[in-house]
Amino acid sequence: MNKSTIKNNFSRNARFYDQHSNVQADCSEILLGLLDNTSFKSILEIGCGTGTYTARLFGRYPDAAITAVDISKPMLNIAEEKLKGTGVVFIEADGENLSLNRHFDLVTANASFQWFAGIDAAVRRFSDMLEDGGRICFSIYGPETFKEFRETLKEYLGRETRLSSSKFAEAESLKKELGRCFSDIELIERSYNREFPSLLDFLRDIKFSGTRGSGLESEVRLGRYMLSDLEKIYIKKFGKIKVTHQVFFLRGRKRMTPRNCEQNSVIASERSERGNLKDRHCEEAEGRRSNLL
Repeated sequence: MNKSTIKNNFSRNARFYDQHSNVQADCSEILLGLLDNTSFKSILEIGCGTGTYTARLFGRYPDAAITAVDISKPMLNIAEEKLKGTGVVFIEADGENLSLNRHFDLVTANASFQWFAGIDAAVRRFSDMLEDGGRICFSIYGPETFKEFRETLKEYLGRETRLSSSKFAEAESLKKELGRCFSDIELIERSYNREFPSLLDFLRDIKFSGTRGSGLESEVRLGRYMLSDLEKIYIKKFGKIKVTHQVFFLRGRKRMTPRNCEQNSVIASERSERGNLKDRHCEEAEGRRSNLL
């Protein structure tokens, strides 16, 4: 994932985010349910965005010390305004590479981990920031997200075309990475279906919600005539412009003595650094791209 492109997408469209993030809002309710009746004194939220989930966390745990992190300053500005006077601490930072000199008893995130270069190194960092027995609970988009659009593009172009969602992690991979540092792991899968009046309305929605990620492959340009042809194929295949959001919900408890976490942390960090280096090489080229997606 090109982190710079993703950050810019969220920042440019921050003021529209709440109008186009209904799926993310629904996910935040499920996350709260997964926390059961557990009491938390110190909470770290990764990728807080405009603060919708943050506000719900504060409503459930008004006495907890909540720290909310996001990579986009414009998104944080909206979140801070929503939670003014609550005592929630907001930090502008890349949650994937976050390092804080304090410990929490809950690390949580709503639909943000899919933008990480590598979930393995991030899991290690979050484990390090948790108290022994602390919890992790998060939602993350899966690779079947926008599968209808991907199939439509394939039929039109005559070849497979990778969306950003094509690179999202599979369920078993997520459980495996989480299992290196956490026990009592649970995974729930949900599919959210949304319908739009037109293909253009769908593309605008994922633009303003940030779920388009880095967009399409660089050589694919969505012009007016191509959009018209794609919409005809889409409706012929699926009857309407319907879209799937695949979301995984995971929770786990930090091992008292993480067996595999320590020995895999160096490997995970090296993988993350290679991914970040690749992103930096791609940023200049990505910055010149101008796709509708």
